[in-house]
Amino acid sequence: MNELQLIKESLEGNRKSLATLINSIQEYVFNISLRFLWDRLDAEDATQEILVKVITNLGKFENKSKFKTWVYRIATNYLINFKKTDIEKVLVSFDIYAEDLKTFKGPKEYNLPDRDLLEKELKTSCTLAMLQCLNREHRVAFILGSILKLKSTIGAEVTNTSPENFRKRLEKSRKVLGGFLNTNCGVYNPKNSCRCNARVNSALKCGRIVKGNLNFADKVEFYNEEMEELGSLSGIYQNHGSFKNNIDFVGQLNELIQSKKIMQ
Repeated sequence: MNELQLIKESLEGNRKSLATLINSIQEYVFNISLRFLWDRLDAEDATQEILVKVITNLGKFENKSKFKTWVYRIATNYLINFKKTDIEKVLVSFDIYAEDLKTFKGPKEYNLPDRDLLEKELKTSCTLAMLQCLNREHRVAFILGSILKLKSTIGAEVTNTSPENFRKRLEKSRKVLGGFLNTNCGVYNPKNSCRCNARVNSALKCGRIVKGNLNFADKVEFYNEEMEELGSLSGIYQNHGSFKNNIDFVGQLNELIQSKKIMQ
């Protein structure tokens, strides 16, 4: 069944069609939320709110663009205006993050059996944390253009700007991130001394990694251990894979519908 039919039936009160429609979009709504916000709990809260907005505005979808593009626009509008997160309050600039990477609060050697998993967690956590140093407009542009590979015409539609302005934001974000990685990251530039496996103990001590409650590495649909573009800006971020969540968003939304808090 195509999306337009699902939308029509959802608006007519068909709960099964609505569940199918929400299931078709919840993964990419969650993924853009997690990349934008870094914190999994914040991303789960944002995803639920975005899905509620999709449902309550479903009647306004006019099929002038792809449904996915329309959903991305709702998502990015919500994320741009999301409350300031804890990590944003700390990583207010790339200079501050660069200084943080020079600080070690634990031994550089970590050789327990979960070393590889925690190194992946730190690598993903660190590169997504870098995005928090971008202002929100540039962060959205980078996620849409460099990670999700949306064309500038679609990115412009999603962010309600011109293709030219979208390309400028994307170019600026790539330049700033690329410069930071080239100067600091040992994955991006082997000449740099910073290595993820040397920072695992520090991350554990600071609480940035919590064993048994990882944010990223054990919750991906796929993870390419080796990738041709690993030393490139896009390659590093696409190498993360697609993040999974264990939240039953459809079930939560059904509860809201039954309580008549939405779809009235």
